[in-house]
Order: sequence, then C-alpha cells, then structure tokens
Amino acid sequence: MDRDEAARGSSLARIFETLGFERRAIMETAKSLSFDPSNHSAHRFLSDTYANTPRHEAARVSELLQAQLLQPVNVNPVQPHMAVADLNIITNTGPSTSGFNEFAPLMERNKPQLVVSGIAGNNGTLGNEMVFSRLYDRTSLSLGQFHYETNGFRPNNNQNHNIYNAFIQHAFTQKFNVQAEFRRRETEHGDIVLNFNPDFFSQSASLKFKEDLARTGLRYAISPEQDFVVSAMYKNRDSQNITQLFGQNASDSQNNSQAYQTEAQYQLRKRLFNVVAGGGIYKIWTNHLNQLVVFSPSCPNLVCNSGQNTEQNHNLHLYSNVNLPINMIATLGVSYNSYKNNTGIPGIPVSHYSEVDPKIGLQWDVMNNIKLRAAWFETVRSGLIAQQTIEPTQVSGFNQLYDDPVGTRSRREGAGLDIRISKDFYGGIEGSIRHLEVPFLGRVLNKDLKEQIGNGIENQKEQLYRAYFYGLLVTNWSLTSELQFEQFTRDENPRRNGIEPNDIQTISIPVSLNYFNQNGLFFKLTGTYVRQDLERLSRKASINFFKNVGEYPRDTKIEGLDSFYLFDASIGYRLPNRRGLVSFEGRNLLNEDFYFRNSQFNGSQPMPPRYSPFRALLVQLTLNF
Repeated sequence: MDRDEAARGSSLARIFETLGFERRAIMETAKSLSFDPSNHSAHRFLSDTYANTPRHEAARVSELLQAQLLQPVNVNPVQPHMAVADLNIITNTGPSTSGFNEFAPLMERNKPQLVVSGIAGNNGTLGNEMVFSRLYDRTSLSLGQFHYETNGFRPNNNQNHNIYNAFIQHAFTQKFNVQAEFRRRETEHGDIVLNFNPDFFSQSASLKFKEDLARTGLRYAISPEQDFVVSAMYKNRDSQNITQLFGQNASDSQNNSQAYQTEAQYQLRKRLFNVVAGGGIYKIWTNHLNQLVVFSPSCPNLVCNSGQNTEQNHNLHLYSNVNLPINMIATLGVSYNSYKNNTGIPGIPVSHYSEVDPKIGLQWDVMNNIKLRAAWFETVRSGLIAQQTIEPTQVSGFNQLYDDPVGTRSRREGAGLDIRISKDFYGGIEGSIRHLEVPFLGRVLNKDLKEQIGNGIENQKEQLYRAYFYGLLVTNWSLTSELQFEQFTRDENPRRNGIEPNDIQTISIPVSLNYFNQNGLFFKLTGTYVRQDLERLSRKASINFFKNVGEYPRDTKIEGLDSFYLFDASIGYRLPNRRGLVSFEGRNLLNEDFYFRNSQFNGSQPMPPRYSPFRALLVQLTLNF
C-alpha cells in the first residue's frame, strides 16, 4: 500500500513539474519518499526539480546518486552534466533540459538509444550533450559527453566545460545488482560572480581544473521490505586558481587532491513505519603550492608556501518515517559527524569537532485539500568529494543539504501550508529560518585579544518566506506565480576583509503563463520583479579594493537599493512520436541593466547570477534516436 501511495505521489509530482507547479511538485515528492524511501523515481524527480532552485546543487546530485543506487536495470540515460554540482551555468541555459526522462522508452526492450541535444546563442554560447544507452537483458550501459562554452557578458566572464562519463549496471539476480561509473571533467572559467555592480570584477582572476572520478555501488534486496546499498568513490583533481591584487596576478594557487568516500545504508519498510540507517567515511589529501607573484622583475615571489591539507569525516545517520493516526507522517532522525581538518599551515591549529544533530519533521493532511508541514533539524556540512551523499537530503519537504562552506554547522526551523483551493487551483505559504556557524581562515583575536591568523567562526542568519499560487486557467493554459522574500545577515566582523556584504534583503515575484498543445506546440511567458537592498560593512574599503585591482566601473555603486523587471519568453515544439523537441528562448528580452548579488554570503563554489544580466537569445534542439 505504501509503495502504491509512493508511486502515485511520484507520478503526480511529475505532472506538477510539467505544468510549472514547482513547489507543489516538491511537496508531493517529499510525501512519496516518506511512504517509501526506496522509490528511485521520486529521488530522480526531486533531483530534476532541484535544478531550478538556488543553492541546492549538493542536494540535487545527492538525490541523483540515490536514484541510481536504487534503480533497477533500465535504459533511462544518465546525462553527464546532471551528476556535476558546480557547472555554474545560468539555470536552464545549458544544452539540455533537466532530464531526458520524457524520451525514455515506455517499455524496456533490448534496444539501443541515442539522445543528442545542442544549444547556440549570443555571446559565443555553444553547447552539446550526447548520451548513448543500451539495455541487454540484465545489463545496461550508458556513454555520455557534454560540452558548454560561452564568452559571457563582460571581459573575463568566459566558461568552458567538458564532461565525459561511462556507466554500467548489471543485475546478477533479481535481488542483487552492481553498478560502476567513470567521469572526467575539464573546466576553465574567469570571474563569473555578479557582485551587485556588474562592473566590479577581476580582469584576470581564473580557475582551471581537471578531475577524474570513479564510482561503484551495489544494491541487495534482502527481502521485499529490506534493502542494503553501498556507494564508494575515488577522485583525483588538479587545479590552478589565480586571483588579482593591485592590477597584477598576485596569487597563484596550485593544488592536487586525492579523495575517497565510502557509504553504506540499510532500509526497512513496514506498513506503519520505515527506517533508513547508514554511515560513511571520507578523507581528502590536498597538496598545495601558493605563491604571491612578483610586482616587478626585481622583486621575486614575496610569499611561497607549500604543504598538505588533510580533511576527514566519519558520520552516521538514522531516520524513521512513522504513519500516525489522523493522516500524519512524523519524521524522526539523528546524525553524528566527527570532522577534522588539518590545513598544514604552521601556526594554524587543527579544526576538530564531533556533533550529534537531531531531526524532527511532520506532514499532516488536516483536510483532504489542506496539508501542514513543519521541520526542525541541525546539520553539519561535510566536504563530500563529489558533493554527493546517500543520507536523506530533506525532512518533510525542507532541504537540509545546502551549498555551504565545508564545516558549516546550521539549524533550520520551518513550516508550510499547502492548499488545493479547487480542482484546478493550488496555493501555499512557507517560512523558514537558518542559523549558521560558518568557519573561516583569517584574522581572529587570540586569548590576549591580539590579532593573529587562525580559524574563526562567523554567525549568520538566513530567513526565507514564500507564497505561491498555481492554476489551470482553461484547457492547455496554466498560470504560476510566487512571492519570495530572503534576508541574509551576519556578524559585522571588520577582521574579515571589510568588503563583503553583511545584510542582503531580496524580494522576487515571478509570474508565468504557460501553454501546452497536444500537437506538440508549447510556449511560456515570464515576468519577474526583483527588489534588492544590500549593505556592506565598509563602503569606502569596498570601493578602494575594487579600484586597487585595476577596475574602472561606470560608477561606484557597491551597495544600496535597486529594483528591476525582467521579461523572458520561450516557444517550442515537441516532435511527433517522442523524437525530440526544438525551442527558442529569450532571457532578459528588455535588456535591463540592474544591480544584483546572489543572496548567500558564502558557498562551496563560485555561483553565477540567478538572473541573466544581458539579453540572451538561445536556440535548443534535442533529438531522440
């Protein structure tokens, strides 16, 4: 019965996602996974949905990993870019949409499949993705390639990505199957961050790296109610990061890292409850060479240090979803993390802590058309080697795996109300608060109240409130609208660099009109109003910093208030017999100039702007053979 409920929830979520009802889709998926955590379709769908949500990259690729480990042998293609957490491409401007699932065969057959997708646009934007998959009895094989390049909208805003992957899965018996995957990635990009004023950027900062990842996994169905899964990874990465100071290439950091990560999980499903229990271990070795490059030929490298950074983590987790009377599902969980980081820098103490984090969640169908959700939990951000883990990523529909810096400890409490207003209209509200303790390496006060270089903790607070309204207006037409308010605040700590924001408030109101026709035609019109108020600790220090790096902006506005309106449109056609689709899309069609910064202060990787800062015109083609 629970598996039937889970399957229905997953199918309903897919329909909501197609209509653009994103929040409703996530809610239905959370309900589906509460009934059956082994539902691979729900995990895969949640991964696809998170592709449109900022700061959910680690959660997205983790859900994909869980879907792969739990799936039976099938011909559903594995897209190379979907398993990578930090491509830094503006949402939905890559060569393929979030999933090739709609092109998967309706019935599994011993037949090869080839899906090819490409994109072309202004500013030198080109990309392609090809996936060949084959099912033969109890073995499935997938080979994929991804390429994306763009010049960007300003100097040194270029990106270039290449990804290659191979995936194989074999079922030795109906109960036991194994899988293996190899992935290579090559990436190079300049300064892709939008720091409120688009003219404040580095003309020479760059990041270049190459990494190889090998992964293996297995699933053993102990019984119809029990599963055991194992995941193991190894990664090797070479990178070079150049930063700028006083108009010169001042810092050159070269790193080689090797890492392994092993996790195991046991799942038990009963009529009134289910249990997910597991744990893992990872270790990362990084050999680094840091140089402060010359300012003149007569001045050699001012600072040059090398060493090895060692980071390791041991963790355990236990979750249980319990079906209570009067249509309630309670989620109870706990996780344990033991984290240790040795920077290898003389004078810097080893960072080490152990922590137990509780998890509590509730989903209550108050009435047939009203659902109440609430959650309270604590987490520690681990340094996952591919940003992937098999630990559950959400509690009662509230995400707990954000793209925070490694070692961040956080507590989130939230509540939401979802209402089916009528047969064709839905609405809801949601609010949550996160309290964070973010580690940083910089100037801190010692016990004698004197400044020294060391490990510090910065307290941050994130608030998120949203309301949504979705509806089917008439046949083939749907309307989606949301109102979202975000506020990010943190300690006013002058011992950082003095140039980063300490308060960001953002209001966004997107409204979309969608049309779908049975003959394959579809289009979408979206208008988005954005209002952002940003405050920095020291406006003078910020202006001087950007001037010192040799930039000459059109003005010196680096904080304050800005509001703008964006208009996007897309039109496309689905080819007959599910042979593919072609679409044309325009972002920021009014070519609006604006000041904006992504709301979060820190992340595990640089993030591109949430909204296109230029008029982007894109043509996309997907073919299924």
